[in-house]
Amino acid sequence: MRVIMAGATDVGRRRKNNQDSLYYDQPQGFGIVADGIGGRKGGEIASAMAVNGLRKSFVSSDRIRYEEINPFLISTIDRINQEIVERGRREKEIAGMGTTLNCLLFASDKMHVAHVGDSRTYMYYKKHIFQLTIDHSVKNFIDRGWLPKTALQQGAKEGALVRALGLSDHCDVDIYEVDLMPGMVIITCSDGLSGMISDRRIAQILTDNLGNFEELPKVLINAANAAGGRDNITVLVSKVEE
Repeated sequence: MRVIMAGATDVGRRRKNNQDSLYYDQPQGFGIVADGIGGRKGGEIASAMAVNGLRKSFVSSDRIRYEEINPFLISTIDRINQEIVERGRREKEIAGMGTTLNCLLFASDKMHVAHVGDSRTYMYYKKHIFQLTIDHSVKNFIDRGWLPKTALQQGAKEGALVRALGLSDHCDVDIYEVDLMPGMVIITCSDGLSGMISDRRIAQILTDNLGNFEELPKVLINAANAAGGRDNITVLVSKVEE
């Protein structure tokens, strides 16, 4: 099996600058989407640090054996988190900066996903879409009983992140492993897409545009902008072929 990839990022219709960062390397089966936390200065710096840090670590590493993939992702993200926190402490104008992160690594017949925050990775297969990752948001944690309402500070927003790079000295990373099948499409995106159009709409767009795979990210971005484009929008699509 092989994986083909296409990606794009857009500032959206409401924001003045793009705090999202995107990187992907199709021959290596490696991709990253990071969304700098809005409402905090330095979001674009944090997301760029996350993407560039992972990219450099991956490119400079020797061949990573299968059993080393997950430890590599966890240790690298933990180190980058520390770098973001420490830079925020040194530079007061960007103190508290943070970012979400979704990193994909395709190896043999599996996909490994490292996830922190509320950027999402979906799986689309035979016209059905499934959200693989879990949003690390206050509302989601409360709804699942993982966070008592009494633990919230007064004025805390339901959409606020419980986990992200840069929020604390330690960063918990969710790791997913997915068996690959020909015809499967993986969609990784910032919440500028998932917050503007429904999962069903995303699936319909994929169904209608799979024949024009290279343009899929732009088609999805255009749909999010047509729905209001309230945030930066980043989309990475990965298709599994024989």
